[in-house]
Amino acid sequence: MFKKSIFLFLLLICFGSIKSQITNFKEKFTLPNNVNETSGLLFFDGKIITHNDSGGEPNLYEIDSLTGSLLRTIAINNASNIDWEAITEDETHIYIGDIGNNSGNRQDLCIYKILKTDYEKNTTVDAEKISFSYEDQTDFTSKPNNTNFDAEAIIFHENALLIFSKNWINFQTNVYKIPTSIGSYSATKVSSANIGGLITDATIHNNNIMLCGYDTSAIPFLIYISNERNSGDAVFNANFEKYSLINELEQGSQIEGITSFGNGRYYISREAVNNSFVTLDQKLFEFSDARTQSLSIQKIGESKFTCYPNPVVDKITLNSDQKIILISFFDILGKVVLDKKNPDKTIDISSLSKGTYFLKIKFYNNKSIFKKVIKH
Repeated sequence: MFKKSIFLFLLLICFGSIKSQITNFKEKFTLPNNVNETSGLLFFDGKIITHNDSGGEPNLYEIDSLTGSLLRTIAINNASNIDWEAITEDETHIYIGDIGNNSGNRQDLCIYKILKTDYEKNTTVDAEKISFSYEDQTDFTSKPNNTNFDAEAIIFHENALLIFSKNWINFQTNVYKIPTSIGSYSATKVSSANIGGLITDATIHNNNIMLCGYDTSAIPFLIYISNERNSGDAVFNANFEKYSLINELEQGSQIEGITSFGNGRYYISREAVNNSFVTLDQKLFEFSDARTQSLSIQKIGESKFTCYPNPVVDKITLNSDQKIILISFFDILGKVVLDKKNPDKTIDISSLSKGTYFLKIKFYNNKSIFKKVIKH
């Protein structure tokens, strides 16, 4: 029997974090002077990668995540930094977004694509180029800080690149999609939301999306988009949550980069600011968000198990390094709704109603692990 105490424990793990917000926010270190205009952030191979924005050298800067010291400078030979604003990755490549467009008049927007293997082995690399324009932009008149076709955030999502716009006119955000292959494209608008501010970067972890930016009062904020949303590119099809950083950072802090560096842990970077209102150094900060942690209570050394897709519609695929002798599906009340002994790799769950389920996976050695699955 599935004991009530275990079920309540799972319920706490899977739903208790709904009320939780940003925790353990703290300053990590001052960034090197080479990146006083840090504008994008990526955690790769245990190190931090960042770059400067408009007018900087076409370089990536690799920083020690413990000490903040500059480890390497990697030059992109065949690229120019017109306005580098974002960096992201897929399994094999790093993508650098030359997508800043404060005046709305650029017709040379692009994303540079470099092999991770080249990056790891060299201090100078060549890039491939993905060019694009926005499908709904027809006016290219220069209008500084008065355009809805600026952007500073990209993520890799479902085998494509998503670009989050920085709308100076209406303070909303549009999401555009382009392929990852080399070519010239019309970026398709796939989602939109009234976020009440200017988005400056994005990252994705466990299919949870975290955005950063600042509002019209120069107050920095974070936006959380849960992985419990409909599949596809319309990422704002679920409600988002906005979290002000006014208690953690000074008003006027220009948060420019964000990246995940562990299970539910994040770095954000602030560029140096020196104006008549405030003077701030370039800094790296870190924080945690339990909502984005993996929900499995599997321990290190136990059976390795994953199931996908999640959310799922009809069929779920099991991937395990050990033989499964029983898999049980429980509804949120703890009632068994489906049992499979010695299950096949793919299980048809089309008969189940839409909702949240807990999976208990029992292995031949009598050890068990638990997963949460969303059925659409």
